Amino acid sequence: MPISVAELIIGLVVSAVGAAVQGTIGFGFGVLSVPLLALLNPIMAPVPQLLMVLPLTVAMFWRERRHVEWGGTAWLLGGRLPGAFVGIFTIKAVSGEAESALNTVIALAVLAAVGLLSLNVRVVRNAVTESATGVASGFMGMVASIGGPPVALLYRNEAGPTVRATLSAVFTVGLMTTIVIRAIGREITADDVTIAAVLLPAQVIGFLASFRLRRFVDGPWLRRVILVVSAISAFALLASSLG
Repeated sequence: MPISVAELIIGLVVSAVGAAVQGTIGFGFGVLSVPLLALLNPIMAPVPQLLMVLPLTVAMFWRERRHVEWGGTAWLLGGRLPGAFVGIFTIKAVSGEAESALNTVIALAVLAAVGLLSLNVRVVRNAVTESATGVASGFMGMVASIGGPPVALLYRNEAGPTVRATLSAVFTVGLMTTIVIRAIGREITADDVTIAAVLLPAQVIGFLASFRLRRFVDGPWLRRVILVVSAISAFALLASSLG
C-alpha cells in the first residue's frame, strides 16, 4: 500500500470532515473525500470510501430511524438497483476519454439540477420522480461515487431528521448492492479494504462530531447546504474529468 505518512494524515483529516458533513446533512462523505483523495493518491479513492461509508450510513440510520419516510424509500430503492447494474456495465464498457466524457455529463446534470432548484423550481415527490431519482442515484453512485446529490436534492424541502434518515436508509441498502456488484465484478482489491480500515477511525470521529453540528443547519439552512454540497460534488467531478 504505497501511501506516505503525509498522505495518510491528510486522508484521515478529509475522512473526518466528510463524515461530519454527511452526519450533519445526510450525504457528502464521498462528495468531499473521493475527489480530494483521488488527486492526492489514486490508490486512496474511490472504492475505499465506498466501503467506509456503509458503516456510517448504518449508524446514521439507527440514530434517526424514527424519521424515515418509508414510502419514498421503497420507490427510491426500486430504482437504485437497476441504476447500479447499468452503472457496472457502463464501467466495464467505457474507458479513457469515454469515461471522462461520461463523468462530465454527470457533473453537468447535477449542476443543472442545482441551478433549477436554487430558483425554487419544485419537483413533486411521487412514485415516478422517486423511482427515476433512485435510478440516477444508483447509476451515479456506481460510476462516479456521488450517488447522494439526486436523492438529497429531491428531499431538500423536508425536515432535517427526515432528510438524514431517509437518505441513510436508501444509502444503506444501495451501498450493500453496489459493494456486492463491485465484488462480483472484481472491482474491489485488498488495498481498497486495507485503506478503508486504516481511515475508518477518523470517520468515527467525524460522525460523533455531527451529533452537535446537525442542530445548526436544520431548517432553511439545510436546503442551502444541500445545494452547495451538491454543486461542490459536481464541480469536483467536472475538474477531475477535465484534468
